[in-house]
Amino acid sequence: MPRGVHDHPLDAVVTEDGVRGLAVRDGVPGAVAAPALAERLGLTVGERLRLGEREVELRALLTAEPDDLSSAFQVGPRLMVDAAVLPDTGLVRPGSLIEYTTLIRLPAATSEAEAKAALAAAHPEAGWRVRGTDEAGVGVQSFLDRLVLFLVLVGLTTLLVGGIGVANAVKAHLDTRLPTLATLKSLGAPVGLVRRVFLLQILLLAGLGVAGGLVVGALVPVALVGALDTLPVPARLGLYPRPLLLAGAFGLLVALVFSLIPLARASAVSPARLFRDSDDDERPPLSWRDRLEVGGIGAALVALIVLSSPDSRLALWFVVGVGVAFWLFRGAAWGVSALARRCPLPVGRATVRLAVTNLHRPGAPTATVVLSLGLGLAVLVAVGLVQRSLDHHLAEGLPARAPAFFFIDLQPDQVAPFRALVAEAAPEAEVQLADMVRGRLQALNGQSVNEQTIAPGARWAVRGDRGFTTAPTLPTGSTLVEGTWWPADYQGPPLFSITTDLAQGMGLKLGDQITVNILGRDITGTLAATRRVDWASLGMNFAFVVSPGAFAGAPRTWIATVHAPPHRLKALEDAVGEGLPNVSILDVRAIVARVGGILDNAGLALRVTAGVCLLTGVLVLIGAFAATHQRRVREAVTLKVLGATRGDLLRVYLLEYGLMGLTAGIIAAGVGVLAAWAILRFGLEIPAVIEPLVVVGLVGVGVGLTIGGGMLGLGRALSTRPGPWLRAD
Repeated sequence: MPRGVHDHPLDAVVTEDGVRGLAVRDGVPGAVAAPALAERLGLTVGERLRLGEREVELRALLTAEPDDLSSAFQVGPRLMVDAAVLPDTGLVRPGSLIEYTTLIRLPAATSEAEAKAALAAAHPEAGWRVRGTDEAGVGVQSFLDRLVLFLVLVGLTTLLVGGIGVANAVKAHLDTRLPTLATLKSLGAPVGLVRRVFLLQILLLAGLGVAGGLVVGALVPVALVGALDTLPVPARLGLYPRPLLLAGAFGLLVALVFSLIPLARASAVSPARLFRDSDDDERPPLSWRDRLEVGGIGAALVALIVLSSPDSRLALWFVVGVGVAFWLFRGAAWGVSALARRCPLPVGRATVRLAVTNLHRPGAPTATVVLSLGLGLAVLVAVGLVQRSLDHHLAEGLPARAPAFFFIDLQPDQVAPFRALVAEAAPEAEVQLADMVRGRLQALNGQSVNEQTIAPGARWAVRGDRGFTTAPTLPTGSTLVEGTWWPADYQGPPLFSITTDLAQGMGLKLGDQITVNILGRDITGTLAATRRVDWASLGMNFAFVVSPGAFAGAPRTWIATVHAPPHRLKALEDAVGEGLPNVSILDVRAIVARVGGILDNAGLALRVTAGVCLLTGVLVLIGAFAATHQRRVREAVTLKVLGATRGDLLRVYLLEYGLMGLTAGIIAAGVGVLAAWAILRFGLEIPAVIEPLVVVGLVGVGVGLTIGGGMLGLGRALSTRPGPWLRAD
């Protein structure tokens, strides 16, 4: 991707030898190339190469640019020359696609926000985009925002799973303080005082936990500095207060929501029941005041999630989805307990009877295990299926339909020579050509687009120049949705066809007027048809198509796509590059590979975060089993006195934990598949690839983790001898 450079105001173009090296020496201008380009061409510093019709000398390798964020997703490596050299290359022709970037160094007293506001006020109708040093290019910024959003949402799910552990820990702590609670309440201590004492303890512990988590979170990027090199944009290590404050707020709110419920229930139990130290696991209903407190903090958590998200709509759907999943897992746990309570138990199968009874006995960890492990597994299933679908789409779907090359900036008199070069280099090749006129969308129904209310998803169409093409028939890859296509020999007033999403985003309907500006001349036409376009095909697709003759006389270029056998691609690229040096060649395979690499890195980050979520669920599961450890020991001793062996107890616990894990795994598989389908269908708009073996494998993981977590604390219960334990008790 050639780049012409005028006087650079920022002195920030960094090369290996520390100089720009663009000056003319011995009649040959200099060039600076990205290392990837030099490696691909087999060039070393000091050698010469041809840029279009001009020979240049490679003076240095480019290592950094001040606006390198804007080039993170460029389709080719950078080659930099002096702007005065570009006209001699023959690359600049009428209609050529050229983008101009101006870098400005601001005075120390002027902020970026002030400069951007001043430019917008002085040039309200300008088609340019203004970005600050902390902003990436539009496409890059959108990708990063979406990636960060998904990471944050998965992280919040992890935090909610951890909140279940907080609730269990608070309940376990309060259970050990039952005599203290009973004594305080018997001596006349108000319920509010009792709650404040224990709430203060909880907040202190939560604050310590949040502070520790923030310190670890701030240090993790430093520890992973090597892995950050795989990101599509350079990472800038530093201490950023806003994400740390957000994380701290999320942590404290989650801790409050999940700790208030067990605290309120413990405070509501009568002193007489507390003194009895009953094992009936009484769960008194929450008072209206308690419900308001928990609901208020929960609403604050939801508001923080939605307001801090770059996509509030998606964040709101996340909140709804997590709420539904939460109650679905709770309902599944309740259903398992109810079924275990009511199902007929086999006579003579003591192992099965005990295992099933343990699922619904007082204090059983069934609900906690199913909820915490299920949510973690559901996230892992969803992330895994989304990643697999993306991989399948890129590796198998796109290459089968995508062209091998895009050729852009073909001049009208080069179309015939281009066809001849392709036919000679690759006789089997399929060529598709389309003309393109650059213009700007000016008005809709006579009203300037700057005064229109346009949906965010359609605003890109009114920013700067757009590409328009003429077509006598419906383009390949398009499906007519509304209206009728004009006749192939139509020569009347201009007619437009746009994509359905643009029509909806701009509020247009058939018969509405569209005005475009082509080189200073306004052309108005009628919307005659709307289309659905298969953008994923990477074929010759345009958002705007006009009737033949609408732009007669306007300068235009042609673009072409070519499908050719793999063994012909090198010869085809060489032939066009040699015969038509001004034509830019885009290798679709390289672009797909680059996108695939970026998505692989993003998928790895999501999978790691989902793994942390699952690990959190496992820790909560272990904590739930640990909370019932004393009860397990008492139960084991009692059964041993009645004649049970260690083998009998082991089979009981294996079956009990296996049933819990199987329930969590099955529900998690359903929730994860549904979430993955929704993300792929409505977010990414690609087909879902559901692999049953992957889903079944993750269900097996759930069963294994539940059994493993439960067995960790069973050693003492299985080895305790009844006599000494009963005497000590």
